[in-house]
Amino acid sequence: MIRKLLIVFASGIVLGIVALALAWIAGGEELRASIRDGEGVNWNIGEEYDGPVSQRSFAYDGSRTLVLSVPAELRFTRGEETKMIVEGPKEAVEALDWTDGKLSLTESMKNLRHGLDITIVAPQIAGLELDAPGDVELADLDQPALSIVSRGAVELDGTGKVGKLYVRTEGAGDIDLADMRAGDATVRIDGVGDIDIAASGIVDASISGAGSISLHARPKTLKSTINGIGTVDHDY
Repeated sequence: MIRKLLIVFASGIVLGIVALALAWIAGGEELRASIRDGEGVNWNIGEEYDGPVSQRSFAYDGSRTLVLSVPAELRFTRGEETKMIVEGPKEAVEALDWTDGKLSLTESMKNLRHGLDITIVAPQIAGLELDAPGDVELADLDQPALSIVSRGAVELDGTGKVGKLYVRTEGAGDIDLADMRAGDATVRIDGVGDIDIAASGIVDASISGAGSISLHARPKTLKSTINGIGTVDHDY
């Protein structure tokens, strides 16, 4: 009986540590830095919002990497025009800072209870760095390369085709690019996550955390490294 209780106790400790680690990972580097610096940031996504709403436009043509340090639902559509519109709670929208391709909150805004809605139309989107929780949809891409780095709790879906693909998750990411054809691809899971790709060239896949990489096209050459807990699955 005592032995069983000790096993249950030990299991509880392990699960608690894992849960805390996942929460730490999911928050993203921006959140971790704010905690280290003693700056509390409160992000609650998913609650109904019935307060005043505002909208702002920013100049972004997709030729450089977009860095998001705010929780958001992002929708990108390929098109000839270029626009980036952010909509959400008035207080949050007015506190946005747009500098050198990075969208973040000013020091005056430290309590964001609801995420933002971001709509982008451009000929391409060179890359994404997601430092906060997000829900992302990339539609109908047709470009030479795409880079995605996810450091928060991110769900991302993409369609279209790219020449070279680079994907790295450092948080808790679910990246589904099964409907995005690619040539060569480099894929890294350094946190916890699942990545689906359809690359037919040289694929370099590495898992140092926990998760799975699913291949939806037969690669010409595959190099895979697993140092954590995970699998590289052939789903073609």
